[in-house]
Amino acid sequence: MIFLKTLFFFTLMFLLLACSATPKGDIVTIAPPVMEEKSAELIELELVEPIGAAGKTSWAEYKAAMQAFEKDPLSALRYLDLALNEVLSEKQLDSIGAPDDSVYFATMPMRIIFTLESLYPRLANFDTELTHSIYNDYEIELLEEVPLDITERPLLGNFLDSMDLSKFSLPIEVNDRVMHELRFLTTNARSFIEASLSRKTLLDSMIYTRIKARNMPTDLIYLALVESGFKPKAYSKAKAAGVWQFIPSTGKRYGLTQDFWLDMRYNPEAATDAAMSYLSALHREFNDWYLAMAAYNCGEGRVRRLLREARAENPDKEITYWDLQLPRETMIYVPRIIAATIIGHYPERYSIEVRKQNFIPFDTVTITDGVPLDKISSAIGASVNTVRELNPELISWSTPPNAKKYTMKIPKGSREKFLVAYEKMDKTQVARTQQYKVQQGDNLGSIARKFGSRVADIQSANNLKNTNLRIGQTLIIPTPTGAAAPVRAAATTSTAATTKPAEAQKTNNENAPSSDNVRTHVVDKGDNLGAIARRYGVSIQSLMTWNELENNKIQIGQRLYIQSPSSKSTPTRAVEPPKNTSTAQNTKGTSYEIKPGDNLWDIARAHNVTVQQLKDWNPGLEKRIFPGMMIKVGE
Repeated sequence: MIFLKTLFFFTLMFLLLACSATPKGDIVTIAPPVMEEKSAELIELELVEPIGAAGKTSWAEYKAAMQAFEKDPLSALRYLDLALNEVLSEKQLDSIGAPDDSVYFATMPMRIIFTLESLYPRLANFDTELTHSIYNDYEIELLEEVPLDITERPLLGNFLDSMDLSKFSLPIEVNDRVMHELRFLTTNARSFIEASLSRKTLLDSMIYTRIKARNMPTDLIYLALVESGFKPKAYSKAKAAGVWQFIPSTGKRYGLTQDFWLDMRYNPEAATDAAMSYLSALHREFNDWYLAMAAYNCGEGRVRRLLREARAENPDKEITYWDLQLPRETMIYVPRIIAATIIGHYPERYSIEVRKQNFIPFDTVTITDGVPLDKISSAIGASVNTVRELNPELISWSTPPNAKKYTMKIPKGSREKFLVAYEKMDKTQVARTQQYKVQQGDNLGSIARKFGSRVADIQSANNLKNTNLRIGQTLIIPTPTGAAAPVRAAATTSTAATTKPAEAQKTNNENAPSSDNVRTHVVDKGDNLGAIARRYGVSIQSLMTWNELENNKIQIGQRLYIQSPSSKSTPTRAVEPPKNTSTAQNTKGTSYEIKPGDNLWDIARAHNVTVQQLKDWNPGLEKRIFPGMMIKVGE
């Protein structure tokens, strides 16, 4: 069944690629350009219900994906996966063959695949390979579970009866439900259990250390196996994330930061501490590890209510986990943890091959600024993927600029190299945020274009659940490396140039040869206007204007202006000095108020002083500047 679904999926993908091939034989890329908002085609697909969709689960899953498309791309991916599996299953089960159903089954897979193609660029900040593979690995709850037959019970039970229970730190109670999960994990889900126990070797030392420090049962580690298969980037349809699968609200309750820059649910160490705190609190309430684990899965409120009802019906009976009629998933959950614990202690008994994996040795550094990951990778001579693998909680393109300090892992042996590079970095040319006050006529799309940002990024940074704005509302705008203030600046802000200082050009503009002092960019494979605009801190509209583009289509090899062609002879100034401080002679003893988009290099240039002089006159200035801050621009 799974093989047929996979074969059908790739057949459809091949047909799509074949149909969309260009006459010139150009290579067709699956991922379209990054979109600021949903494309017109997607909006139309979302609004128009296909013939035969009524009452079909696959259509409901697809609609859920469209609702999550912009704000929660990982959930959208999950729902689209479910929709594709569901439509293939519905087609196989459809024995009547109604005309409307035939139309639906012929068109719906293509619609889902088109939406998947449009979604993939939005997943650039996530490890999509790991994220996607967990759904292939961890669909074990969708596999058919066949009841134990009469011959299997004694085969399973003989060994279980002879186990040394002193090896376990959790209570091990064996019954038909546990034997059922034991058989299931060692047959249907054998590949999952082998891969999970192999991944466990990367984390078990860290997890065991943290569990032992709290005097809790070390076998609680197998709860993480059932939750995520020990994948740090695991993400579920319920928006649970990380090795311990915290949903957003519970994660925040136990101190796991979630914002535009960080999602600490993906940090194995922090998430393990939070999970142990949560499980400890649940055990204190229920005084039973099985009930605590059940509550971890379905919520303490539900377990509390079911216990209360069961005790009211049977006041003289001691109610246990096995007596409760919990949701189906939770009825399987605890027996599966028990079964996984048994297999984990005796893998050889079930011919489970555990392949020890080696983690990347690392050092740690503490930084106090937002530093783009590509700068970090260049400084240490490692790939961005390596930096992300070591720091899975980094979900954006930079370390968090809004944190007082951030402890980052880097490959072992690269600490000194990074610290030397970090010391030399201009801290005003790293990741930063700006504030913007919403004005009449603004919307998220127009504001994103002003700052060269993305609608989804602004929503995430401001925890916006929708696109509604109010006049006077202050927004935090995540700004890419070296990005300028908005192209059309508000009346209360100073106009910032689109030109970066020469040092930044050398670092970030290697693919942008200059012609007569005008910076340009040669379009490379995978480029689009949105990505180019964010890279150089300009707006899409500016790129279209400077290059006389009628639409957003560009070609590989095309040379684009990334600043106004009119600046050939006179480069634009990034910050205009106040009228009474326009020269070095009259800046002495004066102050300057930081405006949105300002950086130290531009301020120094505007006032005919050096960055080092500004730092000398303003101790601590190298760490961070912000709008409204007053600094000295002269002795």
